[in-house]
Order: sequence, then C-alpha cells, then structure tokens
Amino acid sequence: MSDNILAAAPPKSTFTPRQVCSFYFKPCLDDEGEPTGYYSCKTCGKCYASAAATGTLLPWVDQKASNRFAWVRWVVIGSLPLSFCESKETRQYTKLNLISVATLMSLMEALLKAVEKTIDEEVPDSFGLIIDGWIYGAEHYLVVYGCYETTDGPRYPVLSLSPVMDEPDDHLNAHGHMTAISRFLQFFGKLIDGCRDLVGDNCSVNKRLANLLRVPLIGCASHRLNLTVREYLDPYDSSLEAVQRQMRKLRTVKQAAQLR
Repeated sequence: MSDNILAAAPPKSTFTPRQVCSFYFKPCLDDEGEPTGYYSCKTCGKCYASAAATGTLLPWVDQKASNRFAWVRWVVIGSLPLSFCESKETRQYTKLNLISVATLMSLMEALLKAVEKTIDEEVPDSFGLIIDGWIYGAEHYLVVYGCYETTDGPRYPVLSLSPVMDEPDDHLNAHGHMTAISRFLQFFGKLIDGCRDLVGDNCSVNKRLANLLRVPLIGCASHRLNLTVREYLDPYDSSLEAVQRQMRKLRTVKQAAQLR
C-alpha cells in the first residue's frame, strides 16, 4: 500500500480564477460583442457578476464539487485503488476533505454518465471509428475511438475500452467485434450504421469487419509500406540470402578482423 501512496502526488484542492471561469462560466456579451462583466453558467444558464472587491468567480463555485473532483482525479490519474481514499496514511497527509469509497464510486458513475451525455450530444449521426486490440493474460481487449468534426476542430474521444467477449456466446471474430461495437454505441444513442469509415491494423479481422460494415478500411501506413518493400525485394531473395549468410560468418572476431 505504501508504494501506491507514493505513486502520485495529491492535486491542489483549489483552482485558479482563470480555470474556474473557463470551466464553469462563459462571458456574457452585449449586442456589439463586448464583455458586459457578467458570466453565464454553462450548466444552468444563470448570470453572475464577479464577487465584490475580489474580481473572482471562485466564491460562486461549490467547494464540495472542487474537493470531490480532486479526489476522482487523484485516484484516476494515479491509477490508485478505490480504497486509497479511506487509507489511514492518505487521510493523515491529505488536506482534502475526506470521502468514503461509496461516495467515490458514486461520483465516478455520475461522471461517466455526464461524459456519455456530452459525447452523445456532440457526436453526429455519421462518424468514423478507430479501433485497436491487444491481449492481456487470457483476455482480449478492444479500444474504440470516435472520429468526427466539430466547429472547434476534430474530436477523437474514447468510446469504449473493454473485453470483446462480454457474453457467453461472444466470439473473437469479426462478428464478435461488430457485436461489441454495436453494444456500447447504444450508450451514446448511436447506431453502427452511422459508421462511415474504419481505422485499424491491416489484419484479417479488421478487413472482414470493414466488409461487414460496408465501409472503407484505413489501414496502418507503415504496415502497407512493409508489404510493398517485401514485394519489391522478392525477386532478389536469393541474393539477400547469400548476403545474410556471409554476414553471419563475419560475426566472429577472427573474420571481422580481416575487414579492418
């Protein structure tokens, strides 16, 4: 447990006025586009003025929310166990207001729903998907990123990072990947039919998945370059083998000395 405690330094319990203003509020403008001195809350839309004699919006922010956000960020960024917030050593050295594991879990669930709602409102009906998979132990994981344009530029949010086989009848083939993608897209109110392109490795599963979705597969450029180089060098295979055999012989100290 002591190693986990040293894994990440505790974040600051307060935020600068600039951070508060940009995260929670947006400036209210007049008809000519000039700031009025008031700020509108991004959540409720209510307008606020800077606190008297301080010129800051910090008093309008619930400090409980800042404290809980700091706990969530500390545990997530530091890859710490949920029980970290109830550790005796943690509570001894932190300046944050204490919370329980149950509270921390409820905050993470609420944050997850808020993020899902934000992505749901932002993702258009037509979007691209970037996928990659890896094996850890006996489990096969799949990460999926969304790919779409907004008025502020391109967005690539993480839509899912979970095992492909979630049900007893799931498989690791292209149909299994398609089922897994369709399953989590429902959380964002989207259908897999809205996928316009697929980005991933040039493996057989991804090729088959792109055919099932009837979308183009944008494969790895370095992999395609490797295939092209192999095809180009194929007529010189015998010569390359001869060079390789000669280089093996020159690895010894006696043979290498003759080249000096």
